[in-house]
Amino acid sequence: MASPDIKDLFYKTRFVSGLHLLGVVFYSPIGLVLALLRVFISLQAYLLALLLLIPELSFIRGLVLRLISLVLGIFVIEENPSQRDKSARVLVANHVTVLDHIPVHLVTGCFSPSAWDVWPLCLKVFEGSQDKHTFATNLRNHLGSCLTPLLLQPEETPTNGRVGLLRFSPWCATISPTVQPVCLQSWRPLEITTSTVSATFSTDLFWFLFSPVTIIRIRYLPVVKRQEGESDEDMADRIAQSIAKELGLVSTKFTAKDKHEYKKRYLLELSRSSVTHSSQSAPRISYEMQRMASQVAEVLPYVPYDAIIRDLSRTRSVDLTISNVLEGAVRFTPLQPEQRASTSSSSRTQMSAAVSSEASCSFPRSAQDRMMTFVERKARLIESARQRYMEKHGLVDKQ
Repeated sequence: MASPDIKDLFYKTRFVSGLHLLGVVFYSPIGLVLALLRVFISLQAYLLALLLLIPELSFIRGLVLRLISLVLGIFVIEENPSQRDKSARVLVANHVTVLDHIPVHLVTGCFSPSAWDVWPLCLKVFEGSQDKHTFATNLRNHLGSCLTPLLLQPEETPTNGRVGLLRFSPWCATISPTVQPVCLQSWRPLEITTSTVSATFSTDLFWFLFSPVTIIRIRYLPVVKRQEGESDEDMADRIAQSIAKELGLVSTKFTAKDKHEYKKRYLLELSRSSVTHSSQSAPRISYEMQRMASQVAEVLPYVPYDAIIRDLSRTRSVDLTISNVLEGAVRFTPLQPEQRASTSSSSRTQMSAAVSSEASCSFPRSAQDRMMTFVERKARLIESARQRYMEKHGLVDKQ
């Protein structure tokens, strides 16, 4: 099988096909109500666990976790429970969802390393996560002092589980010389994907709450033991290849860092495409706006260009915008003389392609107004603006 590209390992959208998207649209009212109910019930169960839970009472933890998994709609199918080798205290699995540790704990009782120490969700902090050597040492110390098995997911980020696996980080082979590989597969109705390349934990969690059910299939593989003289990298690759072969996937050389770089490129491409689309749709609007804004700026040169555009987009009339400015309906900071010169110059440049033969966008009602040239109308507008300004500030001589 040919080696896939990194973009093939992740979904870009939540919905695989348009046909299923139509079903999601009809289901969405139910999904939103279901998500809201699940949030309230999950919070109550979690708070109850924090109040009553003692780490040693594993049966209480199991009951709470089963309740939370039921509320989240997580159902577990253990395909070959007889193949679970309890002598192997380290389980190594592929990564398909952000909540993989919950279904695996329900059937094995294992803990998963995490950045948060959350006993109700079977997440435990092991110091030194930034230093792989210290991190592995702390995991080995846990195995030496506690009987609880560990679940490791050395891909370190979820994939779509349809094409290939990310390369397993070598630290997973340093914890124990004997590990048992575990295959995880997920399924949802309406083909709502469990994760996307740009997803965050909160968005993935929302779709758990929104989806009617998420089915996780667990399949155990034969125990892998370190061979004589085998390096950590070789053992980690052998574990990954056994899981990939069982799932019909490809074990790639891409790592979680490669996924992070691809995510940045993907988001950058999305932002560029949105900017290009908006810039292509803007000229039709700005053409009329620039034509009218230049006419207003010639009458009122102290008004900033963006303030003129903002009011013109609402009034669509040169006369009304001038009136609004004079009446104080437009908020702006007057331009300084040097700013007026630059604004006037840029305004003339923008208008070089526009043919302006009228003083406003509205068609004059009287025949006399229709016969007036732009210069005449401009002079009248200036005079009208001067009179209104003087009246507003009490500068008109009273006789």
